[in-house]
Amino acid sequence: MLSLVNAARTKATTCGSNVKDPVAAIQWSDELAKAALDHSNDMQAKNYFSHTGQDGSSFGQRAKAAGYAGSPVGENIALGYRDEDAVMEGWLNSTGHCNNIMNGNANEIGIARSAEGNYWTMILGRTKK
Repeated sequence: MLSLVNAARTKATTCGSNVKDPVAAIQWSDELAKAALDHSNDMQAKNYFSHTGQDGSSFGQRAKAAGYAGSPVGENIALGYRDEDAVMEGWLNSTGHCNNIMNGNANEIGIARSAEGNYWTMILGRTKK
């Protein structure tokens, strides 16, 4: 999945009606991936679909709880996509999700799919300098 994200980020990509200039490739974060997996599994287990957790948590709060020391930048969620290619296509065809992927402020990412079902979460962050 990381290779799909970086393929989009490192070339000019159209997000809605705007062409985004290439941005730097992004690095994997185990902590952001843990926060993404926990959120995907929670949505699946409790049968909801939202950026806000059932406990009222934001993606930033979930990232911090998973041990992420950087600054969370954005979150994409998706439901029902069968595989990585399909969910990336869906996100890139959605202006807001595409803008998150192409956000040059983000330099770390974690992505996960629920253990059962097709709940996907992507969290982007920026390391502290």
